[in-house]
Amino acid sequence: MTAPLRIAVFAGTFPVISETFIIRQIVGLLRLGHDVRIFADTRPEAGAPVHPQVAEHRLLERTTYMDMPPESAPWEMPVRPLFGRTWPPGSPHSISNAARVTRALPQLVRCFSRHPRLARQLLRGREYGYRAESLSGLYRLDRMAAQSTRFDVLHAHFGPVGNSFRFVRDLFHAPLIVSFHGYDFCTVPRKEGAGVYSRLFQAADLITVNSDYTRKRVQQLGCPDFKIRKLPMGLDLEEFPFHARVSGSGETIRIVTVARLVQIKGHEYVLNALARLKDRFPHLRYDIVGDGPLRSKLTQLAEQLGIAGMVRFHGALSGVDTAKILGAAHIFVLTSASVDGDEEGQGLALQEAQASGLPVIATHHGGFPEGLQDGVTGFLVEQGNADSLAQRLAGLIGQPENWADIGSQGRRFVEDNFDIRKLSLQLANVYHEAIARFRTN
Repeated sequence: MTAPLRIAVFAGTFPVISETFIIRQIVGLLRLGHDVRIFADTRPEAGAPVHPQVAEHRLLERTTYMDMPPESAPWEMPVRPLFGRTWPPGSPHSISNAARVTRALPQLVRCFSRHPRLARQLLRGREYGYRAESLSGLYRLDRMAAQSTRFDVLHAHFGPVGNSFRFVRDLFHAPLIVSFHGYDFCTVPRKEGAGVYSRLFQAADLITVNSDYTRKRVQQLGCPDFKIRKLPMGLDLEEFPFHARVSGSGETIRIVTVARLVQIKGHEYVLNALARLKDRFPHLRYDIVGDGPLRSKLTQLAEQLGIAGMVRFHGALSGVDTAKILGAAHIFVLTSASVDGDEEGQGLALQEAQASGLPVIATHHGGFPEGLQDGVTGFLVEQGNADSLAQRLAGLIGQPENWADIGSQGRRFVEDNFDIRKLSLQLANVYHEAIARFRTN
């Protein structure tokens, strides 16, 4: 048996309920006996739901925050012009840039006295871009340099986080792995340019992707194929107990979506599809788990379509509460649609639904086709097409005798491909490969 690894995991905010896959991956590594420490720029919002495994495994005790001013992170606002002022979003007061620089002087002195080469890099705009101009890189170096633990491997989740922390490879003399998930391979390059990860791809020892679709997008951004390893995000099957779906005569049919209320998730297509079905199937109910900036707009749309009585917005929920709603549902729907070319890499909610025994309907979008078996564990429909979705929903609602078999097939599919215990072993193998490559280079 190989010795336990000392692993540093990097995140933007930790913990976040919409990034439960990171928590599961950390817990999976802990169960294998590895020592995992977490480093994050910021804490979650007060009162935000938290996955129970955070407390169960005392993950916050393993977490170090960068503790930098909000204008540095998360806002990444420049300190120039030196005699100008910065007005952080939501703040009633501005702060002078000169005062920001003065406040950072202790970090500046420590970084240049201990790690002058890295300090110069992190303050160089052509190396670290806005992270240099906001001084966030300096704060990160100061915080990380104070760590007494030496790590065997460094693992950053999401491309921008990898870019922010890529200096740790030199700081700790350990291999760096970066995992790409979704917005990082589409939204970020669209906003910051196709070359946004050029230095990251040079520095990272290995890149993990959650689907073949993500692999293709990351390759298009310039990552050499020999550095890429496919590793889907997994789930703990015990969190999603299976039961076969059946429907009695006249019973309310419950349809569910678990997704943030943002444009790319395509909730409006489900609402429009239900409006087409409300007369034919009056006993429908639609549960939406998730929150976001479109909640008010979607609520108004449900009212305008005359289906407000069958739609319930639950907001963001913990993993336990989400599993309960999945357990009470009959059909799961995820109708993400491309927005300005942005697409999703995996759609883990699809696997969670299949694990619980739900037939699923999803769109031909991003990596979704890899996350189910079309015609076996669920169905794919054209993205952005409410008529196509309504047709498929009507067919599935009208054939409840098929639900149990579809659900059983889905459970087996997830057990074979997305079990976190199997994927944790695969991740450990990726770590060992990265360590071996690092030592020979």
